[in-house]
Amino acid sequence: MAAANKVIAVDLGTSTLKVAEFGISRGGALTLLRFGVAELGLDPNKEEERAKFITPTLSKLFKEQGIKGREVYLSISGQSVFMRFVKLPPVDPAQVEQVVKFEAQQNVPFPIDEVTWDYQMMPARTAGSSEAEAVIVAIKKEVIEAEVEAVERVGVKIKQVDVAPFALLNAFRYSELQTNECSLIIDIGARSTNLVFVEKNSFWIRNVPIAGNQISQSICNEMQEPFTAAETLKKGKGFVSLGGVYADPDDADAARISKLIRSTLTRLHVDINRSIAFYRTTLNGAPPKRVYLTGGSSQLPYLDLFIADKLSLPIAYFNPLRNVTLSPNLQSTELVQNSCYTAELVGLALRATGSSPAEVILDAPSLAARADKRRKQPYYFGALAAWVVLIACICLYYYQQTNVAEAMAKNLRDNTQSLQTLAPKIGILAKQQEDLQKTLKSVVDLGVERDAWAQTLAALNDKIPEGVWITSLVPAANPPTGGNTNSHSGPPGSMDFPTGQVDALVISGLYHAYSRTEVVDPARLREFVNALADLPNFDIDKNNITATLTSLTTSEADPNSFAQKFTMHLKLKVPIRLVPEVSK
Repeated sequence: MAAANKVIAVDLGTSTLKVAEFGISRGGALTLLRFGVAELGLDPNKEEERAKFITPTLSKLFKEQGIKGREVYLSISGQSVFMRFVKLPPVDPAQVEQVVKFEAQQNVPFPIDEVTWDYQMMPARTAGSSEAEAVIVAIKKEVIEAEVEAVERVGVKIKQVDVAPFALLNAFRYSELQTNECSLIIDIGARSTNLVFVEKNSFWIRNVPIAGNQISQSICNEMQEPFTAAETLKKGKGFVSLGGVYADPDDADAARISKLIRSTLTRLHVDINRSIAFYRTTLNGAPPKRVYLTGGSSQLPYLDLFIADKLSLPIAYFNPLRNVTLSPNLQSTELVQNSCYTAELVGLALRATGSSPAEVILDAPSLAARADKRRKQPYYFGALAAWVVLIACICLYYYQQTNVAEAMAKNLRDNTQSLQTLAPKIGILAKQQEDLQKTLKSVVDLGVERDAWAQTLAALNDKIPEGVWITSLVPAANPPTGGNTNSHSGPPGSMDFPTGQVDALVISGLYHAYSRTEVVDPARLREFVNALADLPNFDIDKNNITATLTSLTTSEADPNSFAQKFTMHLKLKVPIRLVPEVSK
C-alpha cells in the first residue's frame, strides 16, 4: 500500500547519528523507506565541539540516503536531560499543572527559567490509590538550542523534540506483545545506559552513566592508547569475557580487552540490580520477567550471555522493526546489523501517527518562538481579513457618499441656475430692506433721544433729598474741571455746543442750613451724589466726589444764612443730541 504521508526521524546519539524516512499509511502503519547511520567521530572529551560534527554528518547522511524533506522529528540522548518521577497529592484536575510546576521548581537542579521542561501524568501503580504520579523531563535551554541549531543548519525545520528513552518506550509498545508482566529494556549507548521498566500501562526510567565510552576509556588507560584507537580495538577485538572455566583467546590484546569490558559491565550490572531493587521496594513494582537489549554498545559479543548469567533472566535483543514494513530498496543484511539503532527512530515516527503512550515535548527557545508564531498566525490572518473587510466597507461607504454628494451637487447646480434668474429681483429687495432698516434705526434713535431729558430729570427728582433745591440746571459740552462750565443761559446753538450734543449738566442749588429750623448736613449732599452714581444716567466716580460736587458753602462761614449754596457738574454716560440725526 502506498504511503499517504512521510515523516523524517533524526536520532542524535552521543557518538552516532541515525536518520530514517518512514511512510505512514492512512491506518497508521509504518513503512521504513530509507535508513542511515554514521559515526560522529567526536572525542567525548571535546563535547563542546559537538555541533561542528552534527551538521556535516547529518548533511552527508541525507545526501547518501536521498532523504528530502522540510520537517523532522528529533530525538536527543537521555543522558542530556534531567528526569524525575514525582508523586503528587490529591488535587483538583484544574490545579495539576500548577502543582507539577511547583514540583519542577523543587526538583530540577537548575533555575526553572534556564531550562525547557515538560511532564506526563502516570497511571496509579497500585489499584485504588489516590496518589497521582508525574514524570518531569527538563533540559538546559542552551544545550537543546545548540542541538536544534546544528540540525536546522542542514536546511530542515524541527517539528518536535523527543527524548531517547521515551521514543524507545513507544517503539517497544508498538513492536512487542504487551502482557501484565514487567519487562526491562537495557539500552546501552555510548555515554550512558537507559533502563526502562515497562509494566502494564506504567513505566519507569533510570539513566546509568556507564556505557560504551567507559569501556573505551578503560582500554585507553590500560593500553596507553588514544581514545579513537581504543574505540577501534573495542570494536575489532572486543567481547565480554565469560570468565570461570572459559579459556582466554590466543590474542593477548583481545584477552586483556575482554577482561576490561567484563569489569566495566560488572559495574553496570551492580547499578542494574540496584535499580531493580529500587523499582520493587520503593515503587512497588513487579520483578522483571524478561530483559531486552538494545543500543549501539549492545552489539558486544557475549553481552547477552553475561547479562543472562548475572540477572538469571531470559534475554532477547529488541527488534524495533517487528511491526514495520520494510521497503524493497533497503539492504536487509545491513539493516539487520544496525537494527539496534532503529528503536528511537521508530518511536519518533509513531509521534506523527498520534498513537504514542509516552509523549513529552521539549521546545528549544527558537522552536517555542516559532510554535507561538504558528499559534498566532490564525489571529494574524483573522486580523488581516478584518482589516480588509473594514477597508472594503470604508471604500463602499465613501463610494456611496460620493454618489450622494454628486447627486446633491447636481441638484444644487440646477437650483442655482433657476435662482440666477431671480438674482436681480433679490438685489432690489435687499436694497429696499437696507433702506427700511436705516429708517427704522433713525426712528428708534429719535425716540431714545426724545426720552433722554425726561429720564435724566426724573432720575434727579427721584434721588434729591429733603431740604435740597435745584435753582439752576444748565446743559454743558465737555465741562472742564476747576469750575469753568462753558454753560449757556439761552437756547443752545452750534457755537456753544460744537459737537451738537450735551455731555454734562451744571446744577446750582441750595440746601437748608439754618440752625433754628431743620438742618441739612453737607454730608447729605455727598449721599445725593453717591445715589446719582448708582444710576445708569451719570458718569460719577465715587472715590472722587469733589469732581462732581465742585463747590458748597457751609453754616460755619455764614451762620445767619437760611440756606447754603452748592454746585454740581454731572457728566452724562450717554450724551444727548441737540439736533437728531435723520438718515437720508
